[in-house]
Amino acid sequence: MIHIIAEGTLPQKNKDTFLELAKPLVEASQNEAGNIFYHLHQNLEDEQKIAFIECWKDQNAIDTHNASKHFTTICPQLNDLLLDGLEITLYQTLV
Repeated sequence: MIHIIAEGTLPQKNKDTFLELAKPLVEASQNEAGNIFYHLHQNLEDEQKIAFIECWKDQNAIDTHNASKHFTTICPQLNDLLLDGLEITLYQTLV
């Protein structure tokens, strides 16, 4: 399994628009083959910090997700609402 943490800083003024766009992205991603989980989180200590935390079966599932219509159309719009876009980190399950 591969986990993805995509973190960014979301100004409060953009939060409603961001959530409106993120909801269909999350729902469609959760229904993709190879998705284990896909959620949007908010940091408890800093409300402007958000993170998509995802788990995928393998790299092929990620590649399919990254090429999907919902990903390619919604993610650029989400990035425009963040201060510096998303910082992406991938993790592989060890144990």
